[in-house]
Amino acid sequence: MPDTDGPLAGTRVVELGKMISAPYCGRLLADLGAEVIKVESSLGDETRHIPPWYDGTGTTFRLLNRNKRSVTLDLKSEGGAETFRSLVRRSDVLIENLRPGALGRLGLAPETLLAESPGLIVLSISGFGQYGPWTQHAAYDIVAQAMSGLMAVTGSADGDPVRVGVSMGDVLPGALGAFAVASAVVRQRATGRGGRIDLAMLDSLLSSLESVAMRALHSDQPLVPTGTHHALSAPYGVFQAKDGGVVIAVVSDALFRKLGDVLGHPEWSGDPRFLSDERRGENRVALQAEVESALAGWPAVEALAVLQAAGIPSAPVLDPREALRSEHAEARGLTPTEPDGFTTLGMGFEITGYRPPLRIAPELGHDNHLLEEWLAEPVRNGDQHDAD
Repeated sequence: MPDTDGPLAGTRVVELGKMISAPYCGRLLADLGAEVIKVESSLGDETRHIPPWYDGTGTTFRLLNRNKRSVTLDLKSEGGAETFRSLVRRSDVLIENLRPGALGRLGLAPETLLAESPGLIVLSISGFGQYGPWTQHAAYDIVAQAMSGLMAVTGSADGDPVRVGVSMGDVLPGALGAFAVASAVVRQRATGRGGRIDLAMLDSLLSSLESVAMRALHSDQPLVPTGTHHALSAPYGVFQAKDGGVVIAVVSDALFRKLGDVLGHPEWSGDPRFLSDERRGENRVALQAEVESALAGWPAVEALAVLQAAGIPSAPVLDPREALRSEHAEARGLTPTEPDGFTTLGMGFEITGYRPPLRIAPELGHDNHLLEEWLAEPVRNGDQHDAD
């Protein structure tokens, strides 16, 4: 039987988050067993009002806010701010994605909260971080993608810069935030120490640029978009067969020899242009023409069957509906169903012996009645004599 308590059971998280980054972080923590209390204004998180809808609620909100509780507080009022402050003192973690300085203007500066509760963990997600010349710039996903360099290397070689098709400027900070909080909770449990986590959308994307960043820092190579193809390795991209495109990803000499044999061109491995992955990358366009010429008489499904049987990394290009409804996604439980029939997304990983709950995202203010109970508890992560 799966465990009923997740790895973060017993950890209370207050989420002052809206849109994607902080709510996604909070949902991951909730999936792992933390008690996540989402604090909203009377208007609610904006994603409550973004279609498509399921039973009157925005589906993006439902995806990002399952397994949480919801309370409404007016933080601009003295009573609402004091209730929030008291709730935080009885919690282990605060996550927020307001613009830097906004909590301080409400009288709730993280430094003040940490002075009262030294063991508290405060995660602040913002566009550009808590300090630096850009810290007060407003940011959404596309702003972070544009200023990180990601858009400049995405798209076709002769086209405009392209935004990645999902909000990586929000999703990646949310995932890194959950990792940072879980790591801080390990330290908190062992030592009682808390602290501030400063996480910027821009920083998250910059830290993910891998080989692009290494080329930018350590070479004079032009950094330009290469469409579906890799800038360094070849053949690595989408190649046209008789009736559609197939993905082929080859990065080793052994795989390249095997590809040539399978496609009837063993001479490729001896061609001076293709003797190494580096040489193949330099001659990527010529090699693409060779591979597509070899594939021209093959239906895509037949080419893929042969390539995959030979152990060559290859794939069809699925659209999102095909991917989400594939037999593999079903077998892996990647699109679980909540109690009312709402199809959602899984965590993206599995922990042996633990199955995350699937409690429906709360209605606005659903758990206001629990505030009195929570505020009657002793303070956490601070001096016990300093209770309200």
